[in-house]
Amino acid sequence: MAIHTPGPWHRNIRPARKYAVIFAGRNTHVCCLVPGTMPDEEVEANCNLIAAAPELLEALTELLSASEWAMADGDGQCTIPMANARNKARAARSKAVGGG
Repeated sequence: MAIHTPGPWHRNIRPARKYAVIFAGRNTHVCCLVPGTMPDEEVEANCNLIAAAPELLEALTELLSASEWAMADGDGQCTIPMANARNKARAARSKAVGGG
């Protein structure tokens, strides 16, 4: 598993167009967005999404683990919507940790 800067991550103060830095503690900058010609609302949303990344990855990992446990504990059946959601979750987690 790829190692990332430990969370939690925080975004700088608003407006993101002016202060587009995501950090993980004092003097630990994770990234700086380059807003370019993006609308202000998009810059704000991107800052929020990036700042939430460690928590999103942790939640995704826990949900995948819980769903595997639930299937093993139950009848082993998985509905098509659940299987599709699990496939998407696995792909997103793999992408987040550098696997694809």
